[in-house]
Amino acid sequence: MKQFTKTTRTLAALLVSGTALTGVASAADISANFGVTSDYIWRGMTQNAGTTSASGGFDADFGNGVYAGTWVGDVSFAGADGSNTNATQETDFYAGYAGEAGSLSYDVGYIMYTYDAEDINFDEIYVTVGMSGVSVSYYSLLGDDGDADAGDATYLSVDYETEIGELGLALHYGAYDAEDWGLQDSTDMSVTLSKGDFSLAYVTTDDLTGDDDEDRMVVSWGASF
Repeated sequence: MKQFTKTTRTLAALLVSGTALTGVASAADISANFGVTSDYIWRGMTQNAGTTSASGGFDADFGNGVYAGTWVGDVSFAGADGSNTNATQETDFYAGYAGEAGSLSYDVGYIMYTYDAEDINFDEIYVTVGMSGVSVSYYSLLGDDGDADAGDATYLSVDYETEIGELGLALHYGAYDAEDWGLQDSTDMSVTLSKGDFSLAYVTTDDLTGDDDEDRMVVSWGASF
């Protein structure tokens, strides 16, 4: 669940091969990314049992607002019902359209989350609007490999990014309404300082049942080329 703070982007427009891939490469700007984090956090929840996670991906920018890509990361977590899924790898595919209207930016897209375990894949649609460093994002579940229906889980986040001297500062607040999907509703907040390829984040998560509040520091490194 790429932190589309996961903000996440990347689809399998790279589901092509041979001469077709050559055509895609010539029509799009292809970039790659790689990163390591002390704790893979998605919507305030650890995705790798609180341990180090490595990830990488590819993105294609078609130059007309259309983008697509894929992202792979280490995971280890329980299923929505508390069972051990035995998942060790997450692969996301995504595509969308982003642009600007005056001072307003927008991004509309689709994400498919897949895992090397049975019955836990799912997909979402999302929309983001931003202005003057502030962005608001809304994600809605389309469905999963189980019994979830469209709209059974939604996530709303507000983010702000600025610079303080040579440091980047990012503030995040998110509210996850996922009880109909078998998860506890929760909120998460984070403050992230970054410089170059490194970042340090303080993350706090509030399970709305009041039983699972958690605070953590997360150190990350990432590069793109």
